[in-house]
Amino acid sequence: MVAATADSTNTDSLFQRTDFRKRVAESVRWQMKNYPESRLIDLYKNFFQDKFGPGHIVADTASAGAYLRRELAEVNGRSQNESVEVTGWEGNFVRVDLAVIKENIIDYNRFFDAFIKSTSLAKAPSVKDWQLEWREIESIVRQLFPDIPYMNEDSKTLETLLSQGKYVIHHSKDYADKYKPHYRLISRKNSLEVFCKLQINRPI
Repeated sequence: MVAATADSTNTDSLFQRTDFRKRVAESVRWQMKNYPESRLIDLYKNFFQDKFGPGHIVADTASAGAYLRRELAEVNGRSQNESVEVTGWEGNFVRVDLAVIKENIIDYNRFFDAFIKSTSLAKAPSVKDWQLEWREIESIVRQLFPDIPYMNEDSKTLETLLSQGKYVIHHSKDYADKYKPHYRLISRKNSLEVFCKLQINRPI
């Protein structure tokens, strides 16, 4: 019998915690209530964004700014139920609808500055540890919503992705077509003052 490492022991204890399972369930229920076209891939994206933040999408500040400007030109209204929506079960990051810039609720420069600062704030786990955590999250999803379309296909896609040491994935076509998401991830802990005017969808 192989002795458990300190990391695996800590991971096991995390999954056994009541608050872990409760918070995961709350997050899943909230998304399925407000975005019922979500597939397993879309639920996964919500949880991995909570862990890894926006760093993976920023090659450099100039290109990030240019991409944001291009996306803003396509925004024709809100794409989220709430302007600010908490990700995952820990709530490390929030999705902020880009409509808040076009509606002049938040100044572009303040928004972009908060976004760039957020790229280095995630305490990202190893992909291996994240894979173990995601498996536990998926088991909770299956208990709560066993009839999500393409569940098994999406599960295999995600397992292959993570087994290759990768973790980034796009929204499903179903989700993108239905909701046309336009948002950026911002660190919740370090940027609340920027978004003090906005309501956050649920407490963490």
